[in-house]
Amino acid sequence: MDRLKVLVVDDESRMRKLVRDFLVKSNFDVLEAGDGEEALDIFYKEKDIALIILDVMMPKMDGWQVCREIRVNSKVPIIMLTARGDERDELQGFQLGVDEYISKPFSPKILVARVEAILRRTNQLGQEEALTCGGITVDKEAHRVIIDGKDVDLSYKEFELLTY
Repeated sequence: MDRLKVLVVDDESRMRKLVRDFLVKSNFDVLEAGDGEEALDIFYKEKDIALIILDVMMPKMDGWQVCREIRVNSKVPIIMLTARGDERDELQGFQLGVDEYISKPFSPKILVARVEAILRRTNQLGQEEALTCGGITVDKEAHRVIIDGKDVDLSYKEFELLTY
């Protein structure tokens, strides 16, 4: 099974490195973005992101806006990892559709455990979901469609409709 991709979005490079190091050690591939606009570019370019770890306070586009935009098109699990720890911010996160809200400072080991728990709960970790019929393979885990050995490029919405 291929390693699952996690997108880590934070404007602090030290924070991204800390989170990346712990996730890589736990056998995840990690993509990084330093602001919300870059995060959306990566999210729409890479069709197989399993989970997003998202900071709230960032330049160009904050985490709230990124979350709203992603929720229009996707149910990918999102963990908010932020210094904003008051109840109002946490409630806003859950109302926008985040799966978990973690306040800084945090334990990197607990963060990885929560990532793994969410991925198990969403059936992305620990089981492969590829359907094959004739020359068509639909790999839900990798968000890929293969017809007669050739990848078919589908938008996220097209893929979701196909697997529905």
